Amino acid sequence: MGFMGKIFSALGFESETRSKKKTQSSKASYKLKAGQGGRVNEIDGVPVYYPENFDQAKDFVDFALQHKAVIISVESCDKEVGDRILDFLQGFCKGSNSRFIILNEQKLYLILPEGMEIED
Repeated sequence: MGFMGKIFSALGFESETRSKKKTQSSKASYKLKAGQGGRVNEIDGVPVYYPENFDQAKDFVDFALQHKAVIISVESCDKEVGDRILDFLQGFCKGSNSRFIILNEQKLYLILPEGMEIED
C-alpha cells in the first residue's frame, strides 16, 4: 500500500483494487494408444496420422468436413513436405472456420472442426 493508500485507509476508504492470486494451470494429460511399429495411433480418442507425402494431406480435410478431429504428425516426412502440408492445412482451417492447434512445436498438430472444443 502506497502513501495515498494509507491516507485513504485512514479516512475510512477501502481500496477498490485487490490483488488476484495466480493459479497454476494443470498440464493436460493424454491417453496414448500405440499402434504397430511403436507409433502412437490415437491420443484421447483422436486419430494420429503420419503423412509421408503432400497428397495424403488432402485426406485430412475430409475428416474436418465430416466434423471429426484429427492429429497430424509430420515427423515421418521431409521438412519441405511437412511445411507444405502444414501450410495447406492451415489455409484449409482458415477457410472452413476450423481450428489449427499446435500440440508440439515440431511434430503434432490438431485440426479441430468448427463447433468442436477441447478440454484443458
